[in-house]
Amino acid sequence: MAESTDFRNGVAPPATASGQGGVAEHPWSRVKLFLSRTIFWSYERGSWQYDIICAVILAFIFFTPRSWFQDRPTLQLSDLRHVQGVVEIGRGRNWQSYQIDSRLVESVAPEKPEEGVRQILERRLKKPVAIQSVEPIRDQNNVILGYSVVVAQ
Repeated sequence: MAESTDFRNGVAPPATASGQGGVAEHPWSRVKLFLSRTIFWSYERGSWQYDIICAVILAFIFFTPRSWFQDRPTLQLSDLRHVQGVVEIGRGRNWQSYQIDSRLVESVAPEKPEEGVRQILERRLKKPVAIQSVEPIRDQNNVILGYSVVVAQ
């Protein structure tokens, strides 16, 4: 006949560990349990473990150096064919760098690209510009895709 469970005051007695022992006897089991609960975020809200995890996340957000995340999107040459217009590439203390689509420049001043670049930037910035350099951006077939322009401030 099967053993019966002895209930005292409506509560079952705690289960006893059979075999080689419970979780408390194996340090590696406790480490695995801690890691799995941390990774899968299975701690109750308001517990001290939950608060520690939140504090670690906030510390990472606020104390991580900016230099670790210099992953600004880079403009590929093929992007100039899909996005017609002006893209600001960089900015310094005394300069700004832009890439301008060649179709836009040709529509403004087909004979002189420098004049077209000047007109486009003056319209965009709403002030006169002092252009330091204008370099054509070419693809593998030597077709001009756009212009790299550096403007003094």
